[in-house]
Amino acid sequence: MKNQNGFSFPEFLISVVLVFTLATIGYSQYVTSAENAKQAAIKGNMHAVQLCAEDFSTQAEGVYPGGINTEVAQVCPASSSNHSVMAGATKPPFPAEALIPADFVNPVNSFYDAIKNGIARKPAGCVYYLGLDISGNPAGEGNYAVSYKITAMGAYRPLTLVLTSGGKEVGHEKK
Repeated sequence: MKNQNGFSFPEFLISVVLVFTLATIGYSQYVTSAENAKQAAIKGNMHAVQLCAEDFSTQAEGVYPGGINTEVAQVCPASSSNHSVMAGATKPPFPAEALIPADFVNPVNSFYDAIKNGIARKPAGCVYYLGLDISGNPAGEGNYAVSYKITAMGAYRPLTLVLTSGGKEVGHEKK
């Protein structure tokens, strides 16, 4: 019998195929978990904006801001010295009077806007606040709103989760 050192070609080929298969499975799981983490961070940002809107409403005697730059003093004359706003800017750093947390950033890309007025569209990871008047139309900056909708743009498409005034959640993502 001849003693053989090393692998034969078929053994080597089988080893390479096994390593490649395991690497492919591992990479796909990594990508999926990274995307899920980004989606969870975006939804967390949506809830942070909802808390800001509710905080604003508490300070402004029950009305919501028409836009992210609307001051409490603009919609509530009794609070003429209160210049609190939801964000006051679309990306950090936010002004001192902003109700939004200082660590609020776009989880997809920190160079993109973190918050905007309107409905969900580009950029990815951005949260959109839309203050609505009594007719359900956009209230606009500087005006008060009686309700709101918060939507967000996911990494590739708008999220199906919509937050509304009163803490209601509409729609959920299906996997």
